[in-house]
Formats: sequence, structure tokens, C-alpha cells
Amino acid sequence: MKYTRLSLQDLKDLEKEFVEFLVLNGIPADDWERLKVKDSDKVEDIIDQFSDVIWESVLRKTEMVEHRRRDKLTICRVAKGELVTLLIRSSDRDLDFTKPEDLAKVLKDIDKHEVSIHNDKIEKPETEQLFELLQVGFYISKDPEYVKLLDERKK
Repeated sequence: MKYTRLSLQDLKDLEKEFVEFLVLNGIPADDWERLKVKDSDKVEDIIDQFSDVIWESVLRKTEMVEHRRRDKLTICRVAKGELVTLLIRSSDRDLDFTKPEDLAKVLKDIDKHEVSIHNDKIEKPETEQLFELLQVGFYISKDPEYVKLLDERKK
């Protein structure tokens, strides 16, 4: 397995897609019901394969992830074999980056805050790099303000 298995709730939410996955892999409903009773190892393998397909699909569409802590915001974008990391900190201890209203204040007046950017070459597939970031607490972001910040501060 390349990624992690989807949770039971994820599988329930993706039931339609899972049924399509089974059909595409030549497993009709009757065969699936028999497998669930007679071959739990095969069932586990199929669920793992489906999980990888879903993760791969999501990760291929993902360009940017973020991680917020009270005292900092980290934004990462993976593209063309490179990991671009933008770190924003504030000396204002009253600001909390986990609060949307405080984050909006910081982004509106970004020049009053400490901003650093790092470019690192990655040796693994971009999807795997993104997955590793998700595993350590980042989450997918599509915030256009972040894209603008990254583009403005490219090295």
C-alpha cells in the first residue's frame, strides 16, 4: 500500500466510487459479497487498492498545503520537483494564526511580519511529498491569497 487505508466513514462516503472501482476491476456485486464472507485477505487488498486510487487522485489535484499554529503559518507548495515553503511569524503575541480573523489581519499587512521562504529539491514523487506533509498535520489549501504570496516571494 502506497498511502493509508481510508477510514470506514470515508469508504461509506465513497460507496458509489467504490462500486465503480469494483466493476472496473471485474468484481460484480455477487462476487464481492462472496469475497467478504470467504476471503477477508482479498477484501483487505481490494480496499487498500481503492484507498490508494482515491489518495492518488486527491494528491494529484493538490498543489498546496498549510499548517497553522498559534504563533506561525506554514504554507508548502510542491511543483516541478521542488518544495517551496513559506513561513510567516508575528511578533504580536496577541495574534493567533489559527483564528481566521487574525490570519486575515496578518495577510492584509504581511510586511509587518516575519516572512521567510525556502526552496528545496525533492527526490520523491510530488504526491508522496504532499502525503507526508498531510501525515504530519498539514491540510490541503486552495487559498488564492497564499498563491499570491508564494508567487510574489519566489526566489
